[in-house]
This record gives sequence, C-alpha cells and structure tokens, in this order.
Amino acid sequence: MNNNPNKQIIIGIAVIVGICLICCVTVGVVAVVGAPLLTEWAESQSQGVPPLQVGASAPDFELETLEGETIRLSQFRGQKPVLVIFSTSWCPACRAEAPLVQKVHEEHPELAVLLVDLEETASVAQGFADEMGMTYPVLLDGNGRVGRLYHIYAIPASFFIDVDGILRAMLVSELTPDYLTRTFPLIGVTP
Repeated sequence: MNNNPNKQIIIGIAVIVGICLICCVTVGVVAVVGAPLLTEWAESQSQGVPPLQVGASAPDFELETLEGETIRLSQFRGQKPVLVIFSTSWCPACRAEAPLVQKVHEEHPELAVLLVDLEETASVAQGFADEMGMTYPVLLDGNGRVGRLYHIYAIPASFFIDVDGILRAMLVSELTPDYLTRTFPLIGVTP
C-alpha cells in the first residue's frame, strides 16, 4: 500500500472542497426555492387576513382563560395599554422570557399582560403556567385562529398595544429588558 502523504493531502483537500460545493449549492437552492415557498405558505395560512401594521388598530379577539373567563382585547381600550404575547410550552425562548414577563406583570399594574397559548390543550397550558409561575391571564387559542389573525409563524411573538388600541410595536423574538425599556414609552408605560 502506498502511503504517499502528498496524495493523502490532495484527497483531503478534494473532499473538503466537495463538501463546501455541496453546502453552497444547497444554500443557494434553499434561498431561491425555499423563500418563495415559505412566503406562499405564510400567505395561505393567513386566509386573507390583512398584514398587521404598526400605527393601525390591533385586531380584536376574544378567548377563554385557563379559569374559564372570557377576555376580549377591546375591553382594555380606553383603560390600559396591553402586551399580548403568543407562546407555547415547548418553545425554549418562550420559557426563557417567562420570568421577565412575570416581573413586568408584577411591576406594571397599569399594563394588561395577556399570554395567548397557541394550539395546546388547557391541561398543557395550565402546566406551563404553573411551572413558570404565571399570574397574568393565559388565553387558550386551541385552534390557532387568533394566531392566524396576528400572522404568527414564529414564537415568541409580542405585540405592544397602546390605550387607544393602536399597535405600536411588534417583536418576533425573546423579550429582553433592553427592548422593553425602549418600547414601553411607545405605549405609555414608564420603564
């Protein structure tokens, strides 16, 4: 057997170049083919619901809480700004932001905090709320209707709504103290 080190180096380089080419082609195909498919899927899921726009009225909805109470977003209009968060129990970022959201709820009684649990059973949502120590309303969106109304395709997603029911900011990512400090003034909440 010939153990020529130069031949082994050349074969190693060829393998690495081949892997890089395959990766580049794959990324290119995903970028060219995947992006339109994702857009098409998102549009099909919205079922004709117009996109949300900052500065427009937040879409009204009515959902049941874990306790069986019915909450309507518009019930807060003229009374309190609202932070609506779409979340699930299995989402790591949702779990990570839960203590911060609880702290916000405790420190800002002038703000209504609503968590919309997407497409989970009441028992799963209750377990999540209990585990995370949530004392704010957890609303059940079992069929995902409100999630589609708000064009939720990634979670967590947070919507900052002022006292007049106007959507002032949206975030599709984990909430951070810095983001809250910058965004709360938009809805009339002192950080």
